[in-house]
Amino acid sequence: MNLTLDNPNVLLMLTVATLGILSWRYLGIVLYKKIESDSTIAKFVNAIAYGMTTAIVFKMIFFPSSAIKLIPFFERVIPFFLGVVVFLIFPKNPNLGLVAGIGSFALTIIYRNYL
Repeated sequence: MNLTLDNPNVLLMLTVATLGILSWRYLGIVLYKKIESDSTIAKFVNAIAYGMTTAIVFKMIFFPSSAIKLIPFFERVIPFFLGVVVFLIFPKNPNLGLVAGIGSFALTIIYRNYL
């Protein structure tokens, strides 16, 4: 399939994806006061969001398909697990895990290329 905007299939897929995202966000705006944060629905949505994010990150690390494929496996995996460990040590501040993972990944790239 030719992936240009001249192709009607591409426009259809783009429209359906956009409508799906916008409708989900609209429902969130309309219903956020009616759903308690400890309810089963809120926990379900939260679990789906975490699961999708985790799946995307695992795919990027273990089965890369773009420029990240050029980075050696252990230089992708070690910063990831470092971020997870920091997140588990400081569960109240998930930003620390994020900064630790991204920072260690950046440092391995800088070390490999410039030092």
